[in-house]
Amino acid sequence: MMIQDSGGPVHINILPSRQIAKYLLDIGAVQFNVDNPYVWTSGIRSPIYCDNRVINSKVDVRKAVVTEFTKIITQNFLDRTDIIAGVATGGMPYGVLIADRLELPFIYVRSERKEYGLKKVVEGTFAQGDTVVLIEDHISTGKSSMKAVEFLREEGLQLICLLSIMTYGFKEADEKFKGNQVEHYSICDLDTVLEVAADLHKLSSQQVETILAFRESPKTWRP
Repeated sequence: MMIQDSGGPVHINILPSRQIAKYLLDIGAVQFNVDNPYVWTSGIRSPIYCDNRVINSKVDVRKAVVTEFTKIITQNFLDRTDIIAGVATGGMPYGVLIADRLELPFIYVRSERKEYGLKKVVEGTFAQGDTVVLIEDHISTGKSSMKAVEFLREEGLQLICLLSIMTYGFKEADEKFKGNQVEHYSICDLDTVLEVAADLHKLSSQQVETILAFRESPKTWRP
């Protein structure tokens, strides 16, 4: 994968991980139900559900995810990263662990600005112009991630890259990121998960096609 930034193209050599996909399937972080779709908070009816909070309780998987994140950052962004940030709440546990491994400060971005006290939206210590790698657990429509990016920028922080564990690859999210100059990379994606699930006989070829059809039009898809 190639990421374009102001300093020229950055080549990320780590492909979406089949091992991470297998972990997500094995621990039930990713689940499927084509016949009785899950209903997301947004109201979208989906044949797939991703709950990466499960990873926090699985030591081996947690270590693998954090290792993959730190590898990407070390190889591509470390020399120009001041701070690791996490999107509340899903990205916070991984962000803390990544920051600890890289010996960098950690901050987190609230979903909404506090209406009391100091009325902060970014918690932690930082300075105007600090550069940030932002960690998210998964990307669907990109709404919560984009809001976190906007809050960081409002506080005078510079985003280097948004990194996530899993992405569905929705066009809506890709367009949001591209339109707002947000570079994004995920250590696993829907295509890889479906490929591994099919190999493990967790999904039939017809079910895979159904889920891919959902990705093409998530807001209008029906089983």
